[in-house]
Amino acid sequence: MITITDITAMRLWAHEGLLDRLGNPCSAQGLSWSAASAREVWQSGLEELGIRATKADPVHVLVDAPNARLRSERVRSHVWSGRVPAGSLFLLASGVLITSPAFCCLLAGARASLPRVAARVMECLGRYGTSEGPRGFLDRRPLITRDELLSYLDGARSCPGANKVRRALKRSIDPTRSPLETRVALTLTLPAGLGGYGLPLPEANYVIVPSARDVSVSQFARYEVDLCWPSRRTLVEVDSYQFHLGPEQLDADAKKRNSLKSMGWKVTSVTSGQLAGDALEVLARQVARDLGARLSEPSPERRDWLVSELA
Repeated sequence: MITITDITAMRLWAHEGLLDRLGNPCSAQGLSWSAASAREVWQSGLEELGIRATKADPVHVLVDAPNARLRSERVRSHVWSGRVPAGSLFLLASGVLITSPAFCCLLAGARASLPRVAARVMECLGRYGTSEGPRGFLDRRPLITRDELLSYLDGARSCPGANKVRRALKRSIDPTRSPLETRVALTLTLPAGLGGYGLPLPEANYVIVPSARDVSVSQFARYEVDLCWPSRRTLVEVDSYQFHLGPEQLDADAKKRNSLKSMGWKVTSVTSGQLAGDALEVLARQVARDLGARLSEPSPERRDWLVSELA
């Protein structure tokens, strides 16, 4: 039996409907979930599951002890020697298990920084999954709810990483719709000690409906905005390079932003090119001014560390 985990698992979870197809998680009690050898990995039929391991992009598997790490350039081993909480494993195919979204968060909590754990949590709570391809992600429903993740963590109290995932959950918003939205939200709101700017948590994908007074200056009947602070009538729109350059999309974006400004909303546009260096400093000050909020400015070193952690 082998267990797919980490980056490989999250790429599989990016596909809509996988959770429905796999049904209920299986019990780890008495289950041999750790791969015995690299040969076992190759004989498990990974290519039939759409997994093509290479030296540049190895398959990630779980093992139960440091001395059980597999020796192969196309396999990356992740050690979990503690208790496997209930709800951690799904049967992906005969002889192949996959770590659940909640267990993926717990595994990250055991070894990654809090910003990376928060990004993993927000991906599981969000409406996207990271994937190869031009966009770098796929649209899908959330994999788990906050309550479901908290319930899982209650059953994992003694496990490494559980407390960090709880802290990350408090720093997370949902549901974001892209990795870029998640990066922007975390960069603006994490504390300066973690490289962020300490702004209040926004609401993600907030819906604005024009009032009767605003109908005459509104192009649309409703607006879904990426990050929003409703009480301050402030919002951030996150623009990817791939999907905001065509004439129709540019027209729609202009109509949307002009309407929102006419209705009294303060609108800031963000691209990935603004999430580093001086451009990021200025962006954070702009949003803080719109919010009337005090800005916590990180040191350049901590800021750059956070940017690299979320890249």
